[in-house]
Amino acid sequence: MSNYSKLGHLRKKPIAKLLSHIGAPAVVAAGFLLGVPHYATAAENDPKSVETLQAENAKLIQELNELKQRYNIPVTETGAQPQPVAVAPAASVAQPEQSATDNAAALGVVVVTSRNREEIAQDVPIPISVIGAPKLDRERIFTVDDLTRVAPGLTATTPNARRSGISIRGIGKSTGDESLEAAVGVIIDDVFLSLPGMTYQDFTDLDRVEVLRGPQGTLKGKNTTLGAINYVTKEPTFTRQAYLETEVGANQNGSDFPGALRARGSISDALVDDLIAYRASFFVDRQQGDIENINDSQQGSIADKRFHERNRYGGKVQLLVTPTETFRAKISLDYSESNEYSNTKPFQDDPINYTIGGARYRPGTNTPNNHTYSSRLARSYFGGYVPIIGSKDKIDIGQAEPLLTKNYGISAKLDWDIGTYTLTSITAYRGYNFDAVNDSEQTRFDIAQGGTLVDHKQYSQEFRLTSDIGKLLDYQVGFFYLHSETSQTNRSAYGLDAGAFYATDVQYNNLAATPALLQQALNKVRVNTRFTPETDSYALFGQINWHLTDKTTLTTGLRKTYEYKNNSAEKWSTGGDALTDSNAIAIRSAQVGTSYTKQTADELSDNSYSWLVSPSYKVNDDLMYYASAAGGEKSPAISFNSNTGAVVPIDPEKSVNFELGAKGLFLDRRLQLNANVYHTIVKGYQATTSVVDLSQSSGFRSQLGNIPEITATGIELEGGYLYSDRLSFTFGAAYNRAKYTDWDTATCPAEIRLGSCDNTGKQIVGAPKLTGIIGAHYVQPIWGDLKAQAFFSTVIRSKQNVENLLSEFGEQSGYSVTDAGFGIIGGKKDNWEFNVVGKNIFDKVYTTSVNTYNNNSPVGYDGLGQRRYIGVVLRNKF
Repeated sequence: MSNYSKLGHLRKKPIAKLLSHIGAPAVVAAGFLLGVPHYATAAENDPKSVETLQAENAKLIQELNELKQRYNIPVTETGAQPQPVAVAPAASVAQPEQSATDNAAALGVVVVTSRNREEIAQDVPIPISVIGAPKLDRERIFTVDDLTRVAPGLTATTPNARRSGISIRGIGKSTGDESLEAAVGVIIDDVFLSLPGMTYQDFTDLDRVEVLRGPQGTLKGKNTTLGAINYVTKEPTFTRQAYLETEVGANQNGSDFPGALRARGSISDALVDDLIAYRASFFVDRQQGDIENINDSQQGSIADKRFHERNRYGGKVQLLVTPTETFRAKISLDYSESNEYSNTKPFQDDPINYTIGGARYRPGTNTPNNHTYSSRLARSYFGGYVPIIGSKDKIDIGQAEPLLTKNYGISAKLDWDIGTYTLTSITAYRGYNFDAVNDSEQTRFDIAQGGTLVDHKQYSQEFRLTSDIGKLLDYQVGFFYLHSETSQTNRSAYGLDAGAFYATDVQYNNLAATPALLQQALNKVRVNTRFTPETDSYALFGQINWHLTDKTTLTTGLRKTYEYKNNSAEKWSTGGDALTDSNAIAIRSAQVGTSYTKQTADELSDNSYSWLVSPSYKVNDDLMYYASAAGGEKSPAISFNSNTGAVVPIDPEKSVNFELGAKGLFLDRRLQLNANVYHTIVKGYQATTSVVDLSQSSGFRSQLGNIPEITATGIELEGGYLYSDRLSFTFGAAYNRAKYTDWDTATCPAEIRLGSCDNTGKQIVGAPKLTGIIGAHYVQPIWGDLKAQAFFSTVIRSKQNVENLLSEFGEQSGYSVTDAGFGIIGGKKDNWEFNVVGKNIFDKVYTTSVNTYNNNSPVGYDGLGQRRYIGVVLRNKF
C-alpha cells in the first residue's frame, strides 16, 4: 500500500507536513510522498535529481519542526523513535492527553477545504466558522437548524423542506417559490444544491461543516451573494473504520417512552489494497412530535398522530479508486427520505379589530374580505365548534397527510496530478421530491386541503485547475455548468364543509335552509396551478494568491456567469357537481377563480459578475490581519401572477461586501480569538412577500419581488479557550444592524388597512441584532480507561420580527436555547461512549417564522422550535 493512499492523497499540500508522523523515518518518507511525482522518474534517469530530492527532504524536516513548534508538538531528534500523532482525517490534531476531542479546534488547528486545498482555518483570510466531527457527533448537530446553534450569524427556518430558508447576517432566506435562487448556497462534497429544500435532511458521518460569510463564486460551484455552507463527509479509508450509534429518548410532551429511536453508523475499509476503498453510512431518525392532535372523531386516521415529528432515514455509499499515485476517483451515491406529520402551524391569535380601520368582521355583508376565521366557524352549520387558538402544543386536525420529502444523487469526483497542477472534474446529478397535503383550516371539518407537489432535478459539471503553492503566486481556474428544472404544482382540494366556511354572510343565509346546496358548492373541487422554472448556468472563474512578501498576500478573484432561464404557468380546475343555484355558483367562482392555459414567458438571458480583492498580512505564526471587498450577483428571475398568469419580472440581486478582520492565537496559544467588522449592501434583494389582492378570499397573494436596498453592518467575534488539557470553551458573538435602507413601497401588514407602508430604516425580518454563543467540554479520568465528560452549548438571540411584512404579531422576544449532556468514555482507544444528551433543556418556546392572519386563517407559528428532548446515546467504534 502506497504512502499516497494511506495519507488520503495529501501530497504537495502544506498540511500534509503537519499530519505526517513525526520523526526522521517518517520525514524521509514524507519527502518522497510530498515530492512532485515526476521527481522519481527523473531520479531514475538523472543522478543529479537525488541531490535535489535530498534538499527537498531537508527543507521538509525544517518545515515540519517549525509546524511542531507552532502547535506545541514535541520535536523528536533525528534517528530517535518517532512519537505518532493521532490524526482525525483532515480535521484536527489531537493533543497529548486528548482531554477534549476538539481541543485542536479551540487552538485553531483545523483543516478546511473551502478554497479547494487543505489549509489551516486560522490562515484563511475570510470569516469562516468550522464545526468539526467531534462536536457535531457529541452535540447531535445533524440538521441545518442544529447548526444555527453553534455558528454565529447563521439563522434558518425549517418547518418543512419547501419552507426551508437559510440566512447569514439576517439576509438570504428564500422560501415557498422554486423560481427563486438561494442567496446562501449549500455545498455537499463539492456539489452545489440548487434549492434550499434539498437541505431538509439529516447530515451524518461528517468530517466537518464550514460556514463562509460574504459573496462566493470565484473558487467553485454556483455564485451566491451572501455566503455558503460547505458540508464535508468523511472519505473512504484503506484501513478499517467503523462505528454504530443507537439512541432512545423522550420529548417534553410526556409521550410514552421511548419517544425517539435513532440509529447511525458507518463502515470504511479497503476492497482491494492500494486500489479500491469504500465507505457506507446510514441513519434512522424517529421522534414523536411536540404537538398533540386532540381530534378523536376519526378513528384509525390521524386521531392518534403527533405533529412536528421526525420520521426519516437515509444512507450514503462512497467508492475511492486510486489506480496510480497521480489519479484518484471518488464515486458517491446517497438517498434520504422523510415522511412526517410536520405540516402545521398552531394558530395563536385572530384579532377582532384592525390596528387602523375598525372591526375586521362586519356581519351581513356579501364581501368575502369582511370576515375572520373565527366568524366563519361561528356559523350554525358548525354546531358551536370552537377552534384551538393560542395553544403551542395542541391542534385539532382531520385532513392532513404526512409530508413526503426525498433527496438523492450520484456524483463522481476525479483528480489528476499533472506536474505541479491538479485537475479536478466533478460530475453530479441530484433529485428532490416534495409532496404536501395540508389541512388548510386546521379543524376537524372537511373544509380544504392545500399543498405543493415539487419534482426537481439538476445536473452539474465542474472543472478546476489548481496550481501548487508558489513563492510568487498560486492560482485556481475553473468552469462550472448547472442545469436545473422543476415542476411545481400548487394544489387546493375542497371538501363537504367548504361551502359553509367560504360563503359570504348573504350567500350562507340564502343557502342555510338547504345544506345540500351549500355543501355542493365546493365539494370535490380541485384547483391546480403549475409552474416550470428552468435554468442553464455557465461560469468561468479564477482566483490568484499574490505573495507580495513572506508575510503579505493579495488574493484576487473574478467570475463571469451566463444564465438562461425560462418558466411557464397554467391553472385549471376539476371535479365538483354541476351547479344551478346562483349563490353556490358564486361561492365556487370566488375560490376557483379563472383558469388559463399554459403561459410561457420569453427566455431570459443574463450576464453577471462576482469579484474579490483581499489583502492579508501575517504578523507572525499566531496573528494575521486581513481585509476584503467582494461583490456578487444573482440573475433575474421569471415569476407569474398565480391568479391571472401574467408575467412578473424579477430584477437581479446584487451585493457588495466589505470586511476587516484579524485572527490570532494568544496566551501561549490557549486562546483563539477571531474578530471582524463588515458592511454589506444588497440592491434588488429578491424575496417572497405578500401583496394585497382583494380577488382572493384571504385578501392577500404570495408573490416574488425585489426590495430596493438592504444593508447589514456589524461585528463578529469567534474563538475558543483551552483552560487546561481537560477543559475547553468555545464562544461567538455578533452585533448585526441589518435594515431596509430603501423600501418605502412595502405591503402593509394585515393589521394596517393600507396598501403601502414605508419600512425604510427598520430591522429586516428574521435578523436579531445581538447573538451570543457559548459552549464548554470537560473530560475527567475516573478509573482505568474510563473518563467522565460533560458538555453544553447555549445560543442567545435578541428580539426580532419573524413575519415577512413586519407585522406586530411577528415579534419574537429575545430567548436562549441550551443543549447539554454528560457521560462516560471507555476503552484504551476511547472506542465507546455512553452519554445522556439534552436538546433545549430549559424547554424554551420560540418560533423562527410567523404567518400573519388573513380572512381565512389566524396568526400561525410556522417555525416552532423543538421542545425539550432528553436522550441516551451509546456509541461504539470497531
